[in-house]
Amino acid sequence: MATAGEVIRCKAAVAWEPNKPVVMEEIEVAPPQANEVRIRIVATGVCHTDLYHLFEGMHKDGFPVVLGHEGAGVVESVGAAVSEFQPGDKVIPLFNPQCGECRFCKSPKTNQCVKACDASVMSDAESRFTCKGKKVLQFMGTSTFSEYTVVNQMAVAKIDPAAPLDKVCLLGCGICTGYGAAVNTAKVEPGSTCAVFGLGAVGLAAVMGCRAAGAKRIIAVDVNPEKFVKAKVFGATDFVNPKDHGGPVSQVLSEMTGGGVDFSLECVGNVGVMRSALESCVRGWGVSVLVGWTDMDDLATRPIQLIAGRTWKGSLFGGFKGKDAVPQMVKAYLDKKIKVDEFITHNMTLDQVNDAIELMKRGKCIRTVLNVSPQPPVVHLFLCSRLAGELLARFLSCVNTYIVAVKMATAGQVIRCKAAVAWRPNAPLVVEEIEVAPPQAHEVRIKVVATAVCQTDLQHLFGNMDEDGFPVVLGHEAAGVVESVGPAVTDLQPGLFCSFLGNLPPFRLITDEATRQCCFCLSGDKVIPLFISQCRECRFCKSPKTNQCEDAWYGANPLSVPESRFTCKGKKVLQFMGTSTFSEYTVVNQMAVAKIDPAAPLDKVCLLGCGICTGYGAAVNTAKVEPGSTCAVFGLGAVGLAAVMGCRAAGAKRIIAVDVNPEKFVKAKVFGATDFVNPKDHGGPVSQVLSEMTGGGVDFSLECVGNVGVMRSALESCIKGWGVSVMVGWTNREDFSARPIQLIGGRTWKGSAFGGFKGRDAVPQMVKAYLDKKIKVDEFITHNMTLDQVNDAIELMKRGKCIRTVMTASPE
Repeated sequence: MATAGEVIRCKAAVAWEPNKPVVMEEIEVAPPQANEVRIRIVATGVCHTDLYHLFEGMHKDGFPVVLGHEGAGVVESVGAAVSEFQPGDKVIPLFNPQCGECRFCKSPKTNQCVKACDASVMSDAESRFTCKGKKVLQFMGTSTFSEYTVVNQMAVAKIDPAAPLDKVCLLGCGICTGYGAAVNTAKVEPGSTCAVFGLGAVGLAAVMGCRAAGAKRIIAVDVNPEKFVKAKVFGATDFVNPKDHGGPVSQVLSEMTGGGVDFSLECVGNVGVMRSALESCVRGWGVSVLVGWTDMDDLATRPIQLIAGRTWKGSLFGGFKGKDAVPQMVKAYLDKKIKVDEFITHNMTLDQVNDAIELMKRGKCIRTVLNVSPQPPVVHLFLCSRLAGELLARFLSCVNTYIVAVKMATAGQVIRCKAAVAWRPNAPLVVEEIEVAPPQAHEVRIKVVATAVCQTDLQHLFGNMDEDGFPVVLGHEAAGVVESVGPAVTDLQPGLFCSFLGNLPPFRLITDEATRQCCFCLSGDKVIPLFISQCRECRFCKSPKTNQCEDAWYGANPLSVPESRFTCKGKKVLQFMGTSTFSEYTVVNQMAVAKIDPAAPLDKVCLLGCGICTGYGAAVNTAKVEPGSTCAVFGLGAVGLAAVMGCRAAGAKRIIAVDVNPEKFVKAKVFGATDFVNPKDHGGPVSQVLSEMTGGGVDFSLECVGNVGVMRSALESCIKGWGVSVMVGWTNREDFSARPIQLIGGRTWKGSAFGGFKGRDAVPQMVKAYLDKKIKVDEFITHNMTLDQVNDAIELMKRGKCIRTVMTASPE
């Protein structure tokens, strides 16, 4: 940016002294120093904490100051040693930093940061603001009542570029504070009764949090009954105005609930209300959380209130670790899982800041959002169809602009990139620089964005001691973007580098001022590589009875041993299952590539490349689970949990989850399991246990372990006459066996590969089902790592400490 490294002069609302209106001034904002980020503020909310400092703090040492701490903007420039932020990134500044390195940041017990406590981030001495020759302080390390601000990088959260900044700015304080107080701090439980005191933005967010946590009854308490209508929108079920009652509100709530509420949240910042909130809780287990802020008076209550079993807790920023959690909250908003727009009652400009403050003082608003500077429009360009191309051409013709599109610079070239190479069996992988050749005819080169570790990868590495299968790049559960294509590939498009010539179009792009050229990149198609191909031409592909592909077997196995496009240190490196996704780039036959929705998050839908489709489809497609039936799923890894989800989707009435690790039962319940059996808890065979539980056996069983003994148990657990058992887990080391009578008695034993799905047709449909929230995907992910941490991810899988670890291979 032209302003990088320069002092910026801009507008800001300066509070020169306490208890006085703020004044619009031109201030100077110095360039960011080491570990700092300068942000152009697009929008900011007015929070009661700003008013508290201005009108109640009354400490002259805190002035002059630029208030504001609930904002969102765009990175203008960065100082030395800042690597995670780039100019143009959308961000939310944080008043509660997260260094990520101190013992507090590394502990799951708190969202505090030692570095922020020991040395206030952007402290008085570090302020980058001056006005009229005087140093102006930065409020809470943020100061968002300014067109530009400078913030330490540990107090900045990078968010989704699709997020509207004039909405998500509210996630910088109030909404996260209230919502997290209910979900993280109180840990509100399903079916519980809650009371929320104070129905400002924080209180309404607490109501929303209680509802999200599954509270059955949420009592909204406020002296302004006009707020009850809004509280109902967020989930409140009952409403109490203390002014309508002669006795203490705690007594009112006790009588309403038969002894008190399970959880109370004080969102006012008044010590008297804090006491009332605690005394409103039921004795024995009631939890009260202080959310509202004040430091002017002591809070007090009788010791018996706590001795009787109640818990009193405090919450800062809802217990959220900001840099980690705020992007997730933004995503939850974009996914319509939380409300944000409903908090906004007024929109104004920065020049109207005193009017916004007055509204807050008089209780006439929930949140007023101040528009500080224009938000650059987001232009989505997809060359996904002929129609899209025509629309783009029409648009460009309207502005007398010419476009020149060329292939990416890497097209046709050997790419050198990182990959995790398994040089020999039963040894750690080594992250090496490999060469990836250009795609040949009918092949596609893919930039792998995210990949997961699957048990099948481990089986090849540790269970297959055949040196002929090495060296190899493992990985087969991934998603990425098409980088380039070989001849005869027409249904997949690579990325393009484009230049505008002539008059610039009316939206913000990177511009070369010297040539008046404007350049941008169009991303290639988003895709998921497939370990089971679909040529769509062979008799198998044309049959509805199977998802196998004849061409993949006979001479056209996608990227078989002789056809690998990988080399490393002068040696040919094999491609695993035709995919090899533990690499930043890979080459795959076009019949093993599924083109997916461009809106799909690749770090989530990568799991649809194997485990989820395998388990889900085994239930839906292979077993064909029937509504009202009883099922048993053996093994609760990712495949087993997906099978549970498939049984539930198919309408099973009872789903029995079987595993020797009872810690997995909680997760299985999330996916729909109704009963749980640990074989170690029983003296006899598990098949006998299930037979007794179900009155003869289950209708359907799915073995998702890959153990021949478990396969037999799964079959013998089925009811005679019609029971169906499906082998889903993979092993090729031993024969499986059963007595003939097990099948003669009417049971059916089946096998399933990739859940019976024809990949190129079905995977895009499964992606759509995920985007439409018809299937779960995010819930399978227990760990996120990078490709460099592949051995750590493998170790987690070996030790059974994860469901799925997703590794980021390259930026999306």
